[in-house]
Amino acid sequence: MVKAALMHHMNLAIDDVEKARDFYGRVLGLQEIKRPATGRLGLWFGCADNELHFSLRPGFQGGRTAMSLYPAERPGRLGGHVAFTMEGSLDNIAKHLEAEEIPYARGTAGFPRIFCEDPAGNLIELNTGWAQEPIR
Repeated sequence: MVKAALMHHMNLAIDDVEKARDFYGRVLGLQEIKRPATGRLGLWFGCADNELHFSLRPGFQGGRTAMSLYPAERPGRLGGHVAFTMEGSLDNIAKHLEAEEIPYARGTAGFPRIFCEDPAGNLIELNTGWAQEPIR
């Protein structure tokens, strides 16, 4: 039997390496990690045992996913996003995003969370954690 041991990384397309570095490194507090020479531009971040990789796509036109921050842009559509469990309260996270002038929306389904977009338009979820029971 084949069984996944852990989720290692996810890769997102970006249009500007420095804007992504600032958002994920300074704004969200992720640690940039060494990236092997691949012949293409990008960057990697570590978060606990997981990694988030970014590949530069020159001319990338607004990376907005089908799961936009703005509900009017996503009726009936599902799309991808990356979720981070953050330290602190959602109110403190909201104040931080406001200070950075980053638009956000509070999630209303399931559990408390905040959604924002990175500089390339990728949807990002910020939550304060929760526990899930496996389906048996």
